[in-house]
Amino acid sequence: MISPNHPVSGQRKIGILLAVLGTVLFSFKSIVIKLAYQYEIDAYQVIALRMLFSAPIYLIILAFLCWRKPIPLQTLNTNKWTILASGVLGYYLASLLDLKGLELISAQLERLILYTYPGFVMLFSWLVWRTMPGKNTIFALIATWLGIFTVLGVEIQNNMLDVLWGGTLVLISAAAFGGYLILSKSGIAKLGSQQFTCFAMLVASICVGGHLSLIGDVTISGLPWPVYGHVLILALVCTVIPSLLIAAAISRIGPQQTSILGGLGPIMTALSAVYLLQEPFGLAHLLGTGLVMLGVYLVATEKKVT
Repeated sequence: MISPNHPVSGQRKIGILLAVLGTVLFSFKSIVIKLAYQYEIDAYQVIALRMLFSAPIYLIILAFLCWRKPIPLQTLNTNKWTILASGVLGYYLASLLDLKGLELISAQLERLILYTYPGFVMLFSWLVWRTMPGKNTIFALIATWLGIFTVLGVEIQNNMLDVLWGGTLVLISAAAFGGYLILSKSGIAKLGSQQFTCFAMLVASICVGGHLSLIGDVTISGLPWPVYGHVLILALVCTVIPSLLIAAAISRIGPQQTSILGGLGPIMTALSAVYLLQEPFGLAHLLGTGLVMLGVYLVATEKKVT
């Protein structure tokens, strides 16, 4: 006899699998960017190519989703500012700052700093909704920052100014992404996670195009062929596919469980960075990664106190 809970259990297993796969693909992002940087290109060229490759795919996906389930114009109009703000903050500003930071710091340190975003989510939740954080959050913030400073203390010995500036850019990127998660909450509820993600990514693509047109000297033609290969992988394998996988995972197991499974990210990035980029990995990196993962877990399992 089939248990009544069998379908739910099956959906949960699928959700866990989707979250793990999405996290693994996302974790390769900084590795692929670092491989592209070896050909002496900059963050503006990478983000231009990334949006050039990914925007048409998001447009096709959005068209299909809207054809299958049309969005009322009134709903779209009501949420237009949320879509615009989320696209600018979460996928334009956060992405650009992250790419600029990766020019200066290691992939491992970048991934650790990015994982401060759950702390920013809790902070912004308190500021916006007066949702009081519990004791887990305090311990999580302490653990996360101890982990970052542990790795920072090792890397800062090479080039202090570059590491500090690059780390600051990535930290602001994490804060921007945390703000995006707060802003996007209402939009996702009204439009659906996949549709909202596609809209936000298309807004970000327009912002990138406008930014690069103002700069005026960004060249994306005539680059070494491996650059196009790396950025194509970045756009498809490390952006489009995982963003949809994570959205599907959230719909099945919720944001908390998805965040916990996201703690696999720093481990995957560290292993890949050591193997593919020959980045050092010592006791300080191991301890720092463990502390940041502990912080992510504590925030993700925090119970709201009002």
